[in-house]
Amino acid sequence: MLTEGQIQCMKEDVTIALAQILIEEQHYSMEQALSKVYNSVTFRNLQNTDTGYYYQSIGYVYDALQKELVK
Repeated sequence: MLTEGQIQCMKEDVTIALAQILIEEQHYSMEQALSKVYNSVTFRNLQNTDTGYYYQSIGYVYDALQKELVK
């Protein structure tokens, strides 16, 4: 069983990875990337432990973010 601290670290790691992908692949600035991530439904889902996003692959979570950003 994971502790709340471990789950929080996993959520933070996914958040950082999402921003890094946006910077590298979409050529966003750090501020733009973080804004896109923090203001997304995907981020809200990531923060909700019940969704399980925190333990999904970064590819899975990024795919959800990418679909959201093209709408």
